[in-house]
Amino acid sequence: MNILCSEGFLHFFNAMQIETVSLDDILNLTPDALNNIADEFHLGKFEIKIEFSGPIRDLKDYNITRILYESNDGHEHFAHTRCIKNQEKGNIYYVVFPVKGYNYTVDDKTKLDFIIKYINLIITRSITNELLNRRQFTDYMTQLPNTAYFMKFSNDLGIRGILNKYTLIFSNLKGFNYINQQMGSQAGDSVLKEYSKKLKNFYSSDEIIARFGGDNFVALLKNERVEEYINYISNINISIVNDNKTKTLSISARSGIYPLPALSGNVGEAINRANASLIYAKKIADSDCEWFTDSILERINKDREVVSGFRTALIHKEFLVYYQPKVNVITKKIAGCEALVRWKHNGKILPPGMFVPILEEEGLICDLDFFVLEKVCEDIRNWLRNGITPPRISVNFSKHHLKNQDLINDVISILTKYRINPDYLEIELTESATSDDFKAMTQFVDDLNDHGIRTSIDDFGTGYSSLSLIKDLHVNVIKIDKSFVDNIATEDSKDKIILGSILTMITGLGMNVIAEGCETVEQARILKEMNCNMIQGYLFDKPLPQDEYTEKLASAYIYPIDI
Repeated sequence: MNILCSEGFLHFFNAMQIETVSLDDILNLTPDALNNIADEFHLGKFEIKIEFSGPIRDLKDYNITRILYESNDGHEHFAHTRCIKNQEKGNIYYVVFPVKGYNYTVDDKTKLDFIIKYINLIITRSITNELLNRRQFTDYMTQLPNTAYFMKFSNDLGIRGILNKYTLIFSNLKGFNYINQQMGSQAGDSVLKEYSKKLKNFYSSDEIIARFGGDNFVALLKNERVEEYINYISNINISIVNDNKTKTLSISARSGIYPLPALSGNVGEAINRANASLIYAKKIADSDCEWFTDSILERINKDREVVSGFRTALIHKEFLVYYQPKVNVITKKIAGCEALVRWKHNGKILPPGMFVPILEEEGLICDLDFFVLEKVCEDIRNWLRNGITPPRISVNFSKHHLKNQDLINDVISILTKYRINPDYLEIELTESATSDDFKAMTQFVDDLNDHGIRTSIDDFGTGYSSLSLIKDLHVNVIKIDKSFVDNIATEDSKDKIILGSILTMITGLGMNVIAEGCETVEQARILKEMNCNMIQGYLFDKPLPQDEYTEKLASAYIYPIDI
């Protein structure tokens, strides 16, 4: 074994000690290392073959065959071979040919095995390290870079001072939730995998597209390539197998775009701004693509302020309940009302449009609905205590309530707390397009009916299932959306014809009707002629604070409008 302590072996050993995690680096330096012991080991040719199998996709990237050393003097055709099994379900084959005119002895092969095992140790360590690094920086499902690698890649560009040559695009898939609901989560996963393959085909080595969880993808692309990318993701066709059938889906994406400023080191802030633009595109602008502006950030920050301040506002009872009368056009008296919410915030009264859609989006609206219901019950109890009998009050309930398995009991508990007869209340629901929501709504309406609480459908005619809704849902009142009332007084109005048919159909089914948004005497007269006798709108009253509404109730107020 003296040869193992030779000067050539020491050079070989030192050459293989370079700190690296790259297999390519190891394979590139090994030929020079082997050259140090070529004469002592009579090397003619040294080959390696790495072969991995199994389901782990990134291991197959290491399947290679390479000649690590070859003598100019040629080699014999018989070889010394070794196969070393790898714990990652792979084999590494080493094939060593002696130099021309030499045959390996048993002692030579023993020494070669030592060299082979040493090289194998270095190679398997480099593969393991590289796999660990790759898995640390790779999204397991899609094999795209993950958030960690995106940040590393971006920071490296920042260190090089070239971030201003790039634009950040934050995207997510349109209709992905529908795919998950209708086709199942497995189909959703298949969509993400196939979609990611398409994204891999787009970006170059000096760019990156990473998955940020769910159906969110963030790209960092050269400025001149942004328009090309937006066009590319506007319609990507992918094929997946679902229910043993191959289906082709057209996938499009919404995006928020933020060009990176010169020398920007805060990539996290850039991601937030691109995401803010995406939120704006989705919730406000209803567009597929929005470039960042300061006004977008201001709008998003206001939305966040609403969300962050909501719980405190509930505790401090900053929300106020206003009452908008429903008027009987025959008697011109208040025949009911709708409870509507306002927010007294920083000394200002905020209309519902400034906070209700945000709370709806964030899933906080249910707490506000129950706050309103409880305040209405409290007011009813006070009116009755003071000898005022209020007409029925409708309270709006979001479709988010339908996920609450104990919803009916939660409603009844509030009525019980204030000792309120159910006849004083009406729960107002909005049409829903999904079948699951419709089933839950049907059950909730039936439960309310069982407890003597009337129900109504708001904004009728704006949903996708209006006709089946009035056929299958056992509600008491249908509220006609304002859009049907706006133009009924214009000459040759088609809305007037449509509205007349709707009213005939609804009343024929034994339901009551209320027309929303009536603003002119002429509209009211036409509605009266159509036998729609219950009207809600600014012609009579805007939503009133509790004290003003109480005054009108106490005086049995009659509206001085000639209809």
